[in-house]
Amino acid sequence: MNPFLKKLLAPRHIEYLSVDRNLMILETSRAVRQFADRPEEVSPGKDVRASFPELIGAEEVLKAVFEGKKASFEVKGIARFAEGDKPFYIDLYISQHQDEISLEPLLLILLEDVTENMVLKQALVQRANEASLLVSALASSQDYIHKIITSMADALLVTTSSGQIKTINPAAQKLFGYSEAELLGQPVSLLIKDQQFIDDIKNQLPCLNGSELLRNREVVCSKKEGDNFLVDFSCSCIQADGIEKRDFVYIGRDITERKRAEAETQKALETQKELNQMRANFISMTSHEFRTPLTVILTSVELLENFYETTDKYKPKVQQYFKMIENAIRQMADMLDEVLLLSKAEAGKLTFHPSLLDVKKFSEEIVAEMQFSKSKKHTLKFTCPPEKVFGWVDEKLLRQILVNLLSNAIKYSPQGGMVRFDLRQEQDNVSFEIEDEGMGILKEDQERLFESFYRGRNVNNISGTGLGLAIVKSSVDLHGGEIIMRSEVGKGTVFQVILPLKTNTMQ
Repeated sequence: MNPFLKKLLAPRHIEYLSVDRNLMILETSRAVRQFADRPEEVSPGKDVRASFPELIGAEEVLKAVFEGKKASFEVKGIARFAEGDKPFYIDLYISQHQDEISLEPLLLILLEDVTENMVLKQALVQRANEASLLVSALASSQDYIHKIITSMADALLVTTSSGQIKTINPAAQKLFGYSEAELLGQPVSLLIKDQQFIDDIKNQLPCLNGSELLRNREVVCSKKEGDNFLVDFSCSCIQADGIEKRDFVYIGRDITERKRAEAETQKALETQKELNQMRANFISMTSHEFRTPLTVILTSVELLENFYETTDKYKPKVQQYFKMIENAIRQMADMLDEVLLLSKAEAGKLTFHPSLLDVKKFSEEIVAEMQFSKSKKHTLKFTCPPEKVFGWVDEKLLRQILVNLLSNAIKYSPQGGMVRFDLRQEQDNVSFEIEDEGMGILKEDQERLFESFYRGRNVNNISGTGLGLAIVKSSVDLHGGEIIMRSEVGKGTVFQVILPLKTNTMQ
């Protein structure tokens, strides 16, 4: 090999070998073996195809180059694997050359290490592919965001930090009555007439990307026709094209109809409140007005009963009438008491005054009263724990609960039936369970049973006002307790009242 040629090839990390017409190696450079697939085969007198199998099948082309019919032949990007399975790449160039001594033609094979270039090229290709994927993803993301914005029911505006409109969605165009072309580049003050709202947003610059500046602010806006209306706006800050630049995103909803509905609802509530107060005042006044003549009538009847003289023949009958009148008056007085109590409960004026009470003793007294006054034709069975049961309860409200439940159990049970009253203490609660063997409550009536003046449809001609269970429910609620009802038509009903023995008002 020409020394000058060797000097020329050295800086480019190019090695060489020369072969004859039969592709037998004639001469090699010192480091050419590192490029061979089988380095041990690289030596003079051996077939070059054994060490460089890439030439197998290219014999006709090589012959044409040897004979000068083809200028050169090259194979690029041949991969070899060094230690650690790290690839390196070579380019192979073949051209005709003349031996300096014998002047015989030969083939000169040049081998160049192009690993660095190949790795760089692969990295560039990979980066290009990644960039292409990012562009595609960005396009998809922009399309996705565009579809969301255009399909939003709420109005969306995007402005620069100085307030110039950059983006407006179809909902905003419809809301304000402008086209997109009419609004782009215009100040947002064209739409939003609340300058304080706009100033409040500008005053929060610089803001963090994605931060919410204002939320649910009721703002006066103007339509293209000049009509003012209310919009509920929220505003956030987003990064614009420049790193230091920020845009504002406004999302708004027309609340004119909602505000009108709220005003009408508020007016209706105030009217209902006035009606409730009038009803409460009327009930209170009526109760007091009725109570006076009833008291007079009852007193008069008692005087007549004591001083009225008649023959022995009519005396029993007269005494019966007196009792009937007294019972009717007391029933009317009780009903007035119930109406007044329920009116206070509905108006929120029913007070709760707990005190430490012997619940067991109190229940026994209620049972004795009921046994004497209302259950002469029924069996009233009371069971309770042997020890005393004390709790902080409102005595008046507890009386309402027990008297009403026991009265109903007796009233709706057949004559001779049994009413069971069980008192149990369960940890910090006390349970009152009253069970009858009466007609039971229809399933369709059970959900409304605690409503005022509501009565079951199977009560027939049994008298009642439909107030007792509503009073019971209000009294239980004031205690922070719970009432549970189980009933089966024709078999009876069970009411269970659970009250806490301790309350927050306990001293």
